[in-house]
Amino acid sequence: MVFSEGTVEKTLFQKIIDRDIGSTIEYEDDEVIAIRDIAPSAPLHLLIITKRVIPSAHHITLQDSALIGKVFSVAQQLAEKFGVAESGYRIVTNVNSDAGQTIYHLHFHLLGGEPLGRMNSSAMGHSQASSPRGTLRDAGLMLLAAIGLATGFNMMNPRKIDWVKKEYERVAMSDDEMAKYMGTTKQTTADEVVPGNDLKSGNADKSDNQTKDLTPKIEDRRTKTAVLADELQENGKDANTVERRETVKFVPEPGVVKEINKQQFVAFMNAGPYYLIDARTPEAYAKGHIKNANNIYGAEAESRIPDILEDVPRDRIILVYCDGGECELSHHVADVLKNFGYGPIFIFKGGWAEWQAR
Repeated sequence: MVFSEGTVEKTLFQKIIDRDIGSTIEYEDDEVIAIRDIAPSAPLHLLIITKRVIPSAHHITLQDSALIGKVFSVAQQLAEKFGVAESGYRIVTNVNSDAGQTIYHLHFHLLGGEPLGRMNSSAMGHSQASSPRGTLRDAGLMLLAAIGLATGFNMMNPRKIDWVKKEYERVAMSDDEMAKYMGTTKQTTADEVVPGNDLKSGNADKSDNQTKDLTPKIEDRRTKTAVLADELQENGKDANTVERRETVKFVPEPGVVKEINKQQFVAFMNAGPYYLIDARTPEAYAKGHIKNANNIYGAEAESRIPDILEDVPRDRIILVYCDGGECELSHHVADVLKNFGYGPIFIFKGGWAEWQAR
């Protein structure tokens, strides 16, 4: 992509090379860098990337011979380092979309650590095929081929199904932790908050006559939001009036992921700034979603990494929700974000189901 000023947009790998994006680096010199794949297809799955931008293997020229030789020399060193040189490993590069290439910057996949299977097989003779042993072997090969096709299709499918259900660490936000993210409290007028899906983001400036400083005393372990709600009711204010807080200075916490309840979610929505992600399917999102939410379907998060890194800001908290329950789609998105240094990330565990109920 070329911008109007004539500068070329960096590829994802250029951003990693320039340290704009964090990654686990296993090797680096002036010409090549090797990183761990964040969605490994084998126990050992490294990406060996040329620092010079070459779109794909189809664009390699004779002038690149030394560089490509360097790539394979690095692959040999890494195979020795990780103990797969003797057992065996595979070096693969994909060329264009039909082969599964999504980032147009030459890179090679180094895979190993388990039997990877043959890339092809030769046909058997008629005599072998006609024997019982040959028949059983044929059936076994057909079964393996079917499993291989199913696995390959699932890996290439943006909405792939995980073979083994991934277990995520679920850490709930405590009241004390919640308090550290919140700043000075202010009362919100009825005009500033619209019930239901039209809850404002809290990023707009308000004049002095729209707000009134409140300094609630916290005498127990409840959140400031709960205390403020009590005070508003005691003073005869509208029970639907929601607290707004001053924008607090954002403090990055890379990799921090916590689950939050509805009250905490609403408090963050009214504090701002934030970036809100709806992790449900595009179809569910189209039927209804929380205002200002951006749709990143959790099952497609890995395939959308370039878009995510382009669109999701790093200077604010990230709020994520899905349908509720175990929040697996939300955790899928959070997992991708935290691998690239985003944080803090807060998952609204009640999700769309609880939000609609309110």
